Amino acid sequence: MSKILLVISLTVLLTACAQQIKRDSLDPLHFDGTPVTTGIIEGTGWRSKIVVYHCHPDTELQVAYLNLQSGESFAALYYQGLLSLMQIRKAASGALYIALDEQKSLRWHTKGDSGILKFLAADDTATEQILLSDCKAV
Repeated sequence: MSKILLVISLTVLLTACAQQIKRDSLDPLHFDGTPVTTGIIEGTGWRSKIVVYHCHPDTELQVAYLNLQSGESFAALYYQGLLSLMQIRKAASGALYIALDEQKSLRWHTKGDSGILKFLAADDTATEQILLSDCKAV
């Protein structure tokens, strides 16, 4: 069941990333001046949203979110050449997404329109390392 859900999630997220969305002159721009593709795509039993964040130090992060009618939530982000698929987990506040692959154990924690990207090695003695901080949605 989880493999089927993962395949469906990935398909929806990739479809969302590929959608052409009408642009407005006030839409946000990437650091290089090209338009940011963001938007909401909905289907029966799911909703997907793409958000672009500007983070410190001068990094742009694009995240595709998928929320299922069942209450499950996923995120996909591309960082340093790797696509990381994540599932939401319980957090004290905000939303905490943890990579499905423990070897690429990224953690994306959002609260409102802000986020922070961390890494936690698959080791009992490891501590979280901050990769990107002060991420703000554009």
